[in-house]
Amino acid sequence: MQRWLALALLLACATGAGARPDDRAGSADAASGFSTSLPGAVGDVSSWEIVTGSFETDEARGAYLLYVNPARSAIYQLMRYRVELRKAVSPEEQRRGVAERVAFVARPGVREPMLCWERLGGEAPPWREVAPGTPEYVLEMSVLVRVLAVHRAARTATPPP
Repeated sequence: MQRWLALALLLACATGAGARPDDRAGSADAASGFSTSLPGAVGDVSSWEIVTGSFETDEARGAYLLYVNPARSAIYQLMRYRVELRKAVSPEEQRRGVAERVAFVARPGVREPMLCWERLGGEAPPWREVAPGTPEYVLEMSVLVRVLAVHRAARTATPPP
């Protein structure tokens, strides 16, 4: 489990100042469809920089919002994503769905699992915690690592302005 967390954090490393304007250019499009609220444990992130993106590959397609806390500009501390797995292999992947997920590093620098939630369907859907160590959590960390890898590849492939 700690290996997943370490890998996710390594892939998530970024500097807020290094975010290029094209990372945020599609902000309205990439942000559409995301909830206007966050799980209560996240707190106020209104002053945090948001890096947006969307992607489409043979295996998956989706959109994400990655938040950079100004006090900790070396990581994405909050990650929101919606991903459709097009080539779901395992039964867990086939049942997963395209709901919005949130992963949050509650205490950067402390070795503990990220907090994770899923936005359930309905008119005013609640957030449901995805408990660390469960097969569902392990799957979400795998999906999140894929999202971060796609984001990183897009950032390194685009020349700076």
